[in-house]
Amino acid sequence: MTFGRKLLLSITTLLLLLLVVVIIGEVLVRISHKEKYKKNPLNPPYDTAEKDDYLGWKMTPGYTYKGEMKDVSNQPYQINIHYDENGFKAFGDTASTKPKVLFLGDSFTASIEASNDKTFYNILADSLGFEAFAYGHAGYSTLQEYMVLDKWVDKIKPNIVVWETCSNDFIDNYAQLEIACGYKVGLRRPYLDRDGSIFYRRPLNLWQRLEEPLWFFRWMDERMEMTRQNISKQEKRVGEYYISNDKRKYKPYDEAVRRTERIVAMIRKRLPKNTKLVAFSADTYEPQMGEMKRIFEANGAEFYEDPVQFLEKTMFEQKLPLKAVDNCHWSEPGQAVIAMGLLPHLREVLEKK
Repeated sequence: MTFGRKLLLSITTLLLLLLVVVIIGEVLVRISHKEKYKKNPLNPPYDTAEKDDYLGWKMTPGYTYKGEMKDVSNQPYQINIHYDENGFKAFGDTASTKPKVLFLGDSFTASIEASNDKTFYNILADSLGFEAFAYGHAGYSTLQEYMVLDKWVDKIKPNIVVWETCSNDFIDNYAQLEIACGYKVGLRRPYLDRDGSIFYRRPLNLWQRLEEPLWFFRWMDERMEMTRQNISKQEKRVGEYYISNDKRKYKPYDEAVRRTERIVAMIRKRLPKNTKLVAFSADTYEPQMGEMKRIFEANGAEFYEDPVQFLEKTMFEQKLPLKAVDNCHWSEPGQAVIAMGLLPHLREVLEKK
């Protein structure tokens, strides 16, 4: 047998042995880790997403839920939520002579934790007398929100657009950053390319893709990480760590900021000439909030940090359950506090219109 044939036989034998190991390992892991790795369907009201070729996913048309939600202190309260046939949680009268205000954002704007009349935008609409329009969905990027704006702005013709931002927006805006981070949506979504075109992909690397169908690979990854931590005595550092510590020196985050700058410039360009753009942050993480403030202000928009800062301060000082059970999104009292923080800003903007 020639050397080439021996080498080919050795490689083939090794690959077959590896295949056998993977198959046996997969069977054993599926038996022993069924409850740990099994992907269960989301329970209402967390099952709002519907796949969409254009947006990646969207709010399920006509989604309705009436039942229980819990706040951060684990106390239950009743909610009654409804989204219209186009996924809006608020859709006012486009023919009204009242000012029209369009709210766009992610899960904080979707507000599955609050009944429709208890959302911050409907509270503001009742207080300030404008027609409210609101669309958001969990995990949305700034580009997905822009695409909703692009589809609806000419029909609504808003006087003001209120953009809700979140620290996760930078991760959602750049696939390579999401791959590196602990926070992951992991679904196919649109991204802005460097040349300004829009492309679609799932933000997963090869190993992450293999871990989805093959539980054995997931089990191996956990064991390797445990071994690494035992040797180095250091927890795994993901993208969020480098964002917090290295800021723009961390290249994936720097590129995410650059792409976000271009998306916000697209937002400003797409708005009618007399439409006012304002934005506010849903969380207080830095450097993300500071970067988002800089980006929106560079595009002529006011950016409000104080509503969420007021909420965090009130929660800390008064021990009020202003967040839902996930300790992230706003409960109904939290929605009222955010509305209170936004009210003087929107009143001033409306008076100037």
